[in-house]
Amino acid sequence: MSRTERREYLVGVLAFLVLATVLIFTALANRRGPTDQKGMITFTAEFGRADGIYVGAPVRIAGVEVGEVTRASLGPNRRAVLTLALRQSVPLPNDTAAVIETDGVFGPKHVELRPGGDEKNLEPGGRFAYTQDSVIIEDLISMIVDRAKVAHPEQQAP
Repeated sequence: MSRTERREYLVGVLAFLVLATVLIFTALANRRGPTDQKGMITFTAEFGRADGIYVGAPVRIAGVEVGEVTRASLGPNRRAVLTLALRQSVPLPNDTAAVIETDGVFGPKHVELRPGGDEKNLEPGGRFAYTQDSVIIEDLISMIVDRAKVAHPEQQAP
């Protein structure tokens, strides 16, 4: 192997290592672990699907981060049970909904709390009665394609 070939090989290996390192650090930066739970108020929410939610995912109210997911487990009825810890005492009506949302189309997922109008507030340690599962892009596209097939059967292949 000539000196030029060795140099090109070394540059290629170094470029690959730098790229791999950047990708690993980017992936790790997007996944935060749970923080210290002292002084935090916890609630639970049960979902049929919690795809894309991980421990450390943000919990928001009106787009403002107020807490995080501290635990994700499978309940006795095979539904995802998330424990949400809020950093501050925010009065949440009993009919507050916990919704799994996505930042943009392909961004990370978070739990959005949508306060209701009930006069009584949810007690610390309580469970959200209203939840909305995460939207799966593949399921959404499949549903759109199926509806298009039903609406225009003449355009289907024989």
